[in-house]
Amino acid sequence: MRKAAAALSLAFAATAAGAGTIGATPEIPVTSEPCPAVPADRVDGAVSRLPQAFPGVPWDVTGSGSSIDCTLNWVQVDPNGATGSSPRHILLFDHFKYGSTATEDPEAFVTVAGSDAPGQITITFRWLNPGDPNANPTGRADVRYELFPQSPPGPIDPIPPEVTG
Repeated sequence: MRKAAAALSLAFAATAAGAGTIGATPEIPVTSEPCPAVPADRVDGAVSRLPQAFPGVPWDVTGSGSSIDCTLNWVQVDPNGATGSSPRHILLFDHFKYGSTATEDPEAFVTVAGSDAPGQITITFRWLNPGDPNANPTGRADVRYELFPQSPPGPIDPIPPEVTG
């Protein structure tokens, strides 16, 4: 009885969300299994290509994840001993193959917000506006990154000039 009620509840929620309507895009099945991590040797190889943010300070892996379909993988690296305002890189991987960094240079106040679509992640960029304390930037933009055929993953929304300027 509980299974039937749960199935009915899910069907109602899907119908309310527009799934099942004629012409709707079929939903991607969501797996309950987490996406596998990018193999350590591939992360190490990508990190070894990065110039150090500070002389003699190595990069540390501080986060990782992937798009909802596990195809666009990301790894966050910070300088060893970093603070919240230290520059960091977000490394992007296409099916575990290193593609690029989210920005050419490491940026402070950048985090991966999550994934709402297959082959896509959203990165949140923050920046200091005049009068902001260093620990509380008020500038903000969410930029979607996507897998591209025959090209490294990249942004599909503009990166604000406050971030890279």
